[in-house]
Amino acid sequence: MAKPTADELAAMAKLRYDAFFKGSDRSLLQDRSEIETFVRNQGYEVALVAESDGRLAGTCLFVRNEIDAQHDVSPWLAGLVVAPEFRGRGLGSKLVEAIEAHARSVACPVIHLYTSNAEGFYAALGWSVVERFRDGGQPMALMSKNLSAAE
Repeated sequence: MAKPTADELAAMAKLRYDAFFKGSDRSLLQDRSEIETFVRNQGYEVALVAESDGRLAGTCLFVRNEIDAQHDVSPWLAGLVVAPEFRGRGLGSKLVEAIEAHARSVACPVIHLYTSNAEGFYAALGWSVVERFRDGGQPMALMSKNLSAAE
């Protein structure tokens, strides 16, 4: 896992846009601009990428605030996405583990995420459902992981 390079930003924005924002009010250009700013200002918050065969295969963020947070908690694992052609290789798990390692390195005891369709994936990695709710009619789960208790 590594921080994204300038050459990877366009691919990263496209992957994120297709996974999370296509059909919304958010444009690809807007996401790319925001992710470029985010990457330039990394420190506590980070964007990580996974590469395979020399290509961007996935990405994940560690952020203080979720875009449309329904809960007053922080920080967040956000925007985990693996390109379809690279799924099933364990890259998603490696990205989550890398974000968790970063969170520990900045003394973060608990981390949170939202998911609508990957609850089983995160549960297998030690995450627990804190609350179930609906967002825009879609069922969602707020999940968390206690990092101070994890190895």
